[in-house]
Amino acid sequence: MALSVKTKEHIRRWAARVLPKWGALAGGGAALAAAIAFTGTALHFTTVNDTHGGSVRILTASTDLDTVLEQADTPQLREHDRAVWTHTDDGEQLDVLRAYTVPITADGTTQEIITTGATTAELLAQAGLAWTEDDILSSGPDEIIPEGGSITLQRVSYVEYTQDEVTPAAVEDIPTSLFYRKQDKTMTLQEGVDGLDTVTYRETWIDGQWTATDEIDRVTQAGMVPTMEKVYGEGAPVSQFVGPEIVDGVPAEGVAEAYTNQRSTGYSASETAKGASGRRLTYGTVAINPNIIPYGSLMYITSADGKFVYGYAYAADTGTAMMAGSAFIDLYYETYDESVMSAVIPVNVYVLDDETAAKYKEQNDAILAADTVVGR
Repeated sequence: MALSVKTKEHIRRWAARVLPKWGALAGGGAALAAAIAFTGTALHFTTVNDTHGGSVRILTASTDLDTVLEQADTPQLREHDRAVWTHTDDGEQLDVLRAYTVPITADGTTQEIITTGATTAELLAQAGLAWTEDDILSSGPDEIIPEGGSITLQRVSYVEYTQDEVTPAAVEDIPTSLFYRKQDKTMTLQEGVDGLDTVTYRETWIDGQWTATDEIDRVTQAGMVPTMEKVYGEGAPVSQFVGPEIVDGVPAEGVAEAYTNQRSTGYSASETAKGASGRRLTYGTVAINPNIIPYGSLMYITSADGKFVYGYAYAADTGTAMMAGSAFIDLYYETYDESVMSAVIPVNVYVLDDETAAKYKEQNDAILAADTVVGR
């Protein structure tokens, strides 16, 4: 490696001092070579890294900081600058860390901390600022803040409180096509009851300013009971039972018998009433003449114009009118008012074959088991 001009000059001056001791016969070029050979063991490479001036590598015999900086054409240390020596495999490394200021804003004030490179946590400690994990830092605790960077510390505090809250009774609408004659009619099946909850909230405050309120706990003291109302719903069946898809008012498959334009009436009974077949009476059970439609048959019932849909129903009961032929079918309702509203409606009745009905037995049994609210 070629020697720098300053390095050669240092060697020349040293040689001028020591060469007379070797004798006057030593020539200039030979003396210089001898001097380099003599001092070879003291010469070493030093890499100088300046955070403000890049990096330079020199060959020097000196370990004096000021001398090395001068040889490397690197400005001397200023107040608060630091020099860090490190021994490497091929010489020495001198890191010149130039001081800079980092503004730290916290608690409504800003102070400037002088550093040559430190983490957020170290700078906060140097500024005498304690912080918690809840507080917000503009940079990570272990992040080194570069020159030109800054730190903002925001104080976070929480306020928790508990209060009782009323949950207003919701209104649950149950659509039915039964009200097709008077579509603005409603029928209350169950009066609602407000609920009561004990709720715990947490407010978040940042630097003394409210920023958010979050619910962190809720204990129900009294459950809300909804108000259930029947309202008109176009084409909405009275019964919840299911069967094949309806296409143009007729089941898409499995129709064994069709009885059109038949006289239907409505009736109701007690909550625990059972039909002549022994089946519990609910929406979706009807009285028939078992000589025409056997008990247990699944059928679909709708008015000829489609305005009224009773839906899928099971033959579960019989009555004098059906046996005498004055009515073809009597539709069961869980409330007396609905049975009165039903009055006399001409209907089409589509009875499914046993194979098709069997496909829906399990699903309809589950619907029946879940029907625990009268009028629903």
